Amino acid sequence: MTESSDRLNVCVGGQAVGTLARGQDRVDSVFSYREETSAGNAVSLTMPSRLESYRWEHGIHPVFEMNLPEGALRDELVRRFSKAVRGFDDFALLAIVGPYQLGRLSIASASMTDRPPETSLADLLVHDGAQGLFEDLLQTYGQYSGVSGVQPKVLVRDSAAAIDRLTHRGSTHLVKAFRADEYPHLATNEYFCMRAAQHCGLDVPNFELSEHGRFLVIERFDLSATGYLGFEDFCVLNGWPSKAKYDGSYEGAARQIKAFVSPALLNLALEAFFKIVALSAGVKNGDAHLKNFGVLYESCGEESTIRLAPAYDIITTSVYIKNDSMALLLGGSKAWPKHKMLMRFGRTACNLTEARCNELLQQVANGMQVAMGEMAEYGASHPAFAAMGAAMIEQWSSGMERSLAKG
Repeated sequence: MTESSDRLNVCVGGQAVGTLARGQDRVDSVFSYREETSAGNAVSLTMPSRLESYRWEHGIHPVFEMNLPEGALRDELVRRFSKAVRGFDDFALLAIVGPYQLGRLSIASASMTDRPPETSLADLLVHDGAQGLFEDLLQTYGQYSGVSGVQPKVLVRDSAAAIDRLTHRGSTHLVKAFRADEYPHLATNEYFCMRAAQHCGLDVPNFELSEHGRFLVIERFDLSATGYLGFEDFCVLNGWPSKAKYDGSYEGAARQIKAFVSPALLNLALEAFFKIVALSAGVKNGDAHLKNFGVLYESCGEESTIRLAPAYDIITTSVYIKNDSMALLLGGSKAWPKHKMLMRFGRTACNLTEARCNELLQQVANGMQVAMGEMAEYGASHPAFAAMGAAMIEQWSSGMERSLAKG
């Protein structure tokens, strides 16, 4: 049995910037920058480079905890490594997946030269009916998957990806699966929610549904021409741990957008955020929590452009959770909002005129209508999905009537 490492090296874009260490009582952690670290290479927009260390009293700082695996992926890693590592905790888990996570940070106990293995996504999309295929992916890619979320998922590197192999040493795509006994047809559910987002004009990452609906394959939205962009979710921007993802409100999230997004992109970001909240109400997505919103940037320097990340992780949760509600407060309530409440939110929190709110809500409704047509067509040619498709259309129709149509 080996001791888990007590010190981890933190790099930004491959450049060493500091050290994350366990505190003296082992329940806390301390991050210290290297003296020469520039402002642009800060690990977080909330943690500017400085000589004084950053201490976190319980566990690890939000920016380092942000991508720790949850659910099936965490279970797999605990099963595989906890026997071999004494005191297996979040710090030990970070030492395993830290070199291979979303965003531009890499965190490792030593200099990492190990690259994730490659797979053919084209084959995966077609041959998704094989028994135990996702379990094989989990076994192969689990330790290379620094990505949060309860849904079973892994980060993979596509052998056919058209990227520079020197600047992009890590994964290129996210592969999401589901447990059929818990959340049947979850990949197809998310696929059509993302189609609705796409049709209503929202920025979304590239995504594909596998032939039998077993997997949803999504291109990493933090890929850039020169490597990986910085990414921080709204828990990190609040200085909150991941477990606080259902705390707070959409009004509070709008304030975070105003505080962090570059002024030139602010109006676009607030319009997109308003549409995502409205779409979540329309499709009955009760999981639009603080970890499902984020910002992207190339650098933490003053001149850097900070933008709202594309829409992601949108699912009709109400087909699985009968009396589901919004993930965050809106107007002091988590009830699905009425049209009037969304209008008030748009005007007061997102700086929109009444006319613009109406235009954006119409775009969301139109996008949903197009996706509903696609979903009905898909259900007709995929009988196994037909009942779920009908249940989703029923939920969407009810969501549109309550939230998007003038009462």
